[in-house]
Amino acid sequence: MKFQLFIYAISILPWHFIDYTTGFPQPITCGNRPVSDDVKSRIVGGRDAQPGSWPWLVSVQQPIDEETFLHLCGGSILNTHWVLTAAHCFKNHENDYVYSWRLVFGGNQLSVFGPEIEIRGISQKIVHETYDPEIEKNDVALLSVDRPIIYNRYIQPACLPRQTSDVSVMTDCYIAGWGVLEEEATEPSDILQEAQVQLIPNKRCNSPSWYNGGVGIYNLCAGYDKGGIDSCQGDSGGPLMCKDPNLRIFSVVGITSWGSGCAQARSPGVYSSTQYFLTWILEKIESASSSRQQV
Repeated sequence: MKFQLFIYAISILPWHFIDYTTGFPQPITCGNRPVSDDVKSRIVGGRDAQPGSWPWLVSVQQPIDEETFLHLCGGSILNTHWVLTAAHCFKNHENDYVYSWRLVFGGNQLSVFGPEIEIRGISQKIVHETYDPEIEKNDVALLSVDRPIIYNRYIQPACLPRQTSDVSVMTDCYIAGWGVLEEEATEPSDILQEAQVQLIPNKRCNSPSWYNGGVGIYNLCAGYDKGGIDSCQGDSGGPLMCKDPNLRIFSVVGITSWGSGCAQARSPGVYSSTQYFLTWILEKIESASSSRQQV
């Protein structure tokens, strides 16, 4: 099984989650791409992304020794304090060990850290209460950083789709991550990869010759009927991003979750729908923020 993994119009003042689609003020517009607003498209079958192409993308890394870290999963910046990722990234790791991991922001080539890079530790991990690792149901998690993220041209918050958005009509969709470049590979990509994909209706994804009912209402499918382009191991937790035709910005509509192999025919990537989990995301961040204010 392939483990892979997306958010929309939200932004936050310190410890306050604000949905700007309701008209409340926000300190910064989500979905901003100040370095690169023209995506042309290794994710399997993808290409090298230009620095700053996806400024909300996060590399979730685990320590190998005292000085070395290895990319494990992706994530998306929600605001200055929170990152969205996949629950399955943590299912084989003890809770205490996770707090020795680090989050890398503004990265493109992970072996070369420029002045735009920021690194944070994890202060809190919230996994969906009914996450089921057997079928990857409710495969969503939140990470709080130990110090606020500072935005720059290479680090920006993502947008999530509004509850009223019709995600199914979005056609300009991309995936990005540092996962392996082919299914049998064992090392993640050093350079961020991106690829254009198509949303595939869940009904087709659940047909007998595809996933045969394994895709839930909380999932999205994306890729191609014939395969060839897909997310793969190491892309887990990262975003599926589609352009909102009304707002002309990219929204993270999915979180890379699972799939059968990588880039195989009739086996596209399966993603946790951020629209489905939007209420859960908002409530968890608001609750955690309120608790910290009371301490």
